[in-house]
Formats: sequence, C-alpha cells, structure tokens
Amino acid sequence: MAKKTFVTGASGHVGANLVRELIGRGVAVKALVRGDCAGIEGLDLERVEGDLRDPTSLERALAGCDRVYHVAAYVSLRRGDQQQVFDVNVTGTKNVLAAAERAGVERTVFCSSFGAVGHNPTGGASDETFTVNPFETHLDYELSKAMAELEVHRAVHRGLDVRIVNPCGIVGPHDYKPSSVGQTILDFANRKMPAYVQGQFEFVAVKDVVAGHLQAMERGRPGERYILSGGQFTLDQILDHLSTLCGVKKPKLRIPVGLMLPMAYVSNFFLSTFAPERPPRFTPGTIKILNGGKHADISKARRELGFEPTPVLDAFTEAYEWFKSRGQVPAHATDRSAA
Repeated sequence: MAKKTFVTGASGHVGANLVRELIGRGVAVKALVRGDCAGIEGLDLERVEGDLRDPTSLERALAGCDRVYHVAAYVSLRRGDQQQVFDVNVTGTKNVLAAAERAGVERTVFCSSFGAVGHNPTGGASDETFTVNPFETHLDYELSKAMAELEVHRAVHRGLDVRIVNPCGIVGPHDYKPSSVGQTILDFANRKMPAYVQGQFEFVAVKDVVAGHLQAMERGRPGERYILSGGQFTLDQILDHLSTLCGVKKPKLRIPVGLMLPMAYVSNFFLSTFAPERPPRFTPGTIKILNGGKHADISKARRELGFEPTPVLDAFTEAYEWFKSRGQVPAHATDRSAA
C-alpha cells in the first residue's frame, strides 16, 4: 500500500494552501483535524481526529505515513493563553516527533517562525545562525517556536530526519480564520482601522511558504533551518497598496512608537485584568517587533533549496481577491484591483 503524507494544521493558513498543492501533485494526504475544518472542506484527503497534546491519538494518526509536515501551531497574544501556547507549540511538537519516530517516518518538515531567529547585533540581516535572546522582550508565540526548535534538534540527535523552515509574516489566500495579516486586510477594507502604528515587517507570500516546505522536504538537510521571506515593507507601503486595491483611504492618524508603546502597556494591563477573554490588537511585544529593525537574510534558502520569493504586494492582492470572492470585503469598498 502506498504511503501517505501527514499534515498537521491542515485547516490553518499554511496548511490549507499546502494540502491543496500536495493534492494537485498527486500526493495522498492524511490531515490531522480538530474542530473547524473549513480550510479543507471538499478536498480529496483522509481526515483523522487527533490532538497534538495527546500522544496516543498522534500514533494512531501517523500509521501508514512516511512523510510529515508539522505546520500546526497556536497563536495568541492573550497572557491567559500562555499555557496553551506552550502545550500546543512545544509539547505538541515533541509529541509529533516522538510519534513520527515510532512510526518510522522517513522525513519531516517543521514550520517554525522568523520570530524564532535572533537579532543580528551588528544591525545587519539575521540569518539562520542567530538565536533568540531570552532576556529580551518576545511574544509568547516566538518563544514557543524557539523552544520547539530545541525539540527538533533533540529528535535529530536521536536520528530523526527533520528540517526547519522559518517563514516571516504570511499573506495570501485560503486564510479562513483569518490570520493577523488577513484580519488587517479585512479591517482596512471594512473601514475599521481609524489609526495605525508606524513600523515595518518582513512578509512572504503563502504560496512561497508552501514552496519552501516542499523544497525543504526534497533538498533540505536534517537539523537545518531555512528562513523564508519576500522582503521588508513598511506599514505605510502596505496600506497604500490596500488603498489602491479597495478604494479606502489610509487612516490619517499614524501613532508614533513613543506614544503607542506606553498605551500598549496600559491597554494590555486593563484587558488582562478586566477582559481576559478579549485578545489585544497590539502588545508591547508586537510594537517592538514592528520597530525592532530585524530583517531577513534568505541566501541560505536560495542556495540550498532553490527558494525564490514572488512579489509580496501581489500576495496582498491575492489575499484581497480571495476575501472578496467570499463576500468578506464590504460592498462600500470600491474595487480598483481590475484597473
């Protein structure tokens, strides 16, 4: 019997795009599902119920699989979710790798994050050699991914073949939840963005992230990490592009970091104290990320994987068009993308 490729997080942004590409290439896919399956509805794949925190369910799910793409993760900015972030992203990764080892899986690709890559202290671009400084301020998600990479290296030391990809801010279609970048697009088009924060970030098209996963599976080396980015863009550049797409004017109010950072500390204190169920839009960590100056060096991914990113602004257009096809772009937004 032909082996299958196992994908965790198949309903997520990366997973939904990845399984579509695999199926399009004739690969038999087994998807780990738990809860909402909108991202894989109607696709020709095998669904198997399981939980990253339940080793027994993972052992059952991995039966008959020879390759694994572990892309599932829990992303949250709420302080009350720290334990779940750790349980899913760190312990969950440990459980997946242990189950893959017992199942005799041939090869695994783990989706980490550029957030797990440290700053270059010289101010230059960060490559795969830089590690996260635990004494700096980080998002819980970033720290969890850095810790999950330690589990990968432990598994590699035991003899498991695992390669790591570190994508930056991902944008593109099949963003069902949606992601934080996708929500920004929707908020802008829905005129729910009265102001914005100055800053910049590294972005990458979701189709390029998928390509990076496939390339890492075929050409990557065990225990190595590969940064995937399409380039750094300011929020002004992104919002100007979105304004052209949907005919909504960019907010006139741009809040400087010196003002937004103390506001984030205060708002996060009140939210965590009086409305812990409400996720914050900005935290001190996200403000610092947008203005930290970290940028990506993708030369290793280019050299070893053959990774070549496509234009990031085109990915924003593709995301907008996909949201529009689902009726999530409001009727009052004047669509200029055809022009």
